[in-house]
Amino acid sequence: MSWTPPIHALLCPITADDESQIAQIQLKPLFYAAQKEALARAGDDEDDQFFELAKLATGLSATELDQLKRPDYVSIAQYVHDMSTRPSAYFLEPGDDDSPGETAHDESADPDQVRLLLPIEVAGQHLTSLSLEMPALRATKVMKKLKTAKERAEFITSHCTGLMLPDLALLSVPDWTQLQGRIDDFLNKPAAFFRSATSK
Repeated sequence: MSWTPPIHALLCPITADDESQIAQIQLKPLFYAAQKEALARAGDDEDDQFFELAKLATGLSATELDQLKRPDYVSIAQYVHDMSTRPSAYFLEPGDDDSPGETAHDESADPDQVRLLLPIEVAGQHLTSLSLEMPALRATKVMKKLKTAKERAEFITSHCTGLMLPDLALLSVPDWTQLQGRIDDFLNKPAAFFRSATSK
């Protein structure tokens, strides 16, 4: 795996539920399905949402998380924010160990070949990237009939990537975000945008 989440060294160590000391936290990636469930549990309150996502990102219990000093929590919240809002390219480009320089060139050359931050296993295949296909008009007609924005996004993402709906749950949140950016182009940009060799 070319990307691994950072370790956060706590400014002020905390006591774990088993009475041991926690001095550092190996942060974890956020995954689409787990994030969706955590946000549903938290409701509409932004602080509650961040707390639920921080539990996912740290692996800490609510009791352990409550012990964090504010500066440590702010650092973890920044990581959660980046994981929740940034595309996979944000995490891959700065320190891509596997193929220095190559990834950035590949992505700009073919934005429809999306390299995954975290590879997924689908139908016995190890996928490190996904090929996107522009949606046909009939697919967008079906999409528009779905009730919620989440259902519409999942349907069109499945259609454009060739993944089954349950497979979308395996995607990391940055990979989901990266895919949504390009799918949004497919849904809203005119043909001239895609003819331009310099378009991203």
